Amino acid sequence: MVRAPCCEKMGLKKGPWTAEEDQILISYIQKHGHGNWRALPKQAGLLRCGKSCRLRWINYLRPDIKRGNFTIEEEETIIKLHEMLGNRWSAIAAKLPGRTDNEIKNVWHTHLKKRLIKPNQMNSSSSDTKRVSNKSKIKRSDS
Repeated sequence: MVRAPCCEKMGLKKGPWTAEEDQILISYIQKHGHGNWRALPKQAGLLRCGKSCRLRWINYLRPDIKRGNFTIEEEETIIKLHEMLGNRWSAIAAKLPGRTDNEIKNVWHTHLKKRLIKPNQMNSSSSDTKRVSNKSKIKRSDS
C-alpha cells in the first residue's frame, strides 16, 4: 500500500486558515469526531491535508485550550519540568492542562530560557575560554 502524496503534489491549500475553514473543521469534529485525520479533510469538504487539520485542531481550535499569558505558577512549573525532562514538550504539556506542547515550547524559547541565562554567563564564557589549537596538541617526530 502506497501512502498518498503530500499537500504540494495534490494541489491542496497551504498557508493561513480562514474563519470559514475553522468553522467547517469545528462543526465536522463536533458531529463526527476525529478518528482518521488523513480522511477527515475530504469528508469535511476541506482542501487541506490531514496533518494541517490535526495541528489546527490540537493547537488552536480545541474547546479546552487555555488562551492568554502564562501565570507565574505555570512558568515556574515549565522551568522545573524542563530541568527534569528536557525538551520533552508533550510530557511537560501533560502537566499543564489546557496548554499545548507547541505553546509551551514557544514560551520557553522566547521568554523563559532567556530569563535563566544570566548576561554575565554569555560574556565571560566567550572571553575567558582560551582555545588550544590542534597544532599544539600534535607531537611531531623528526626522525
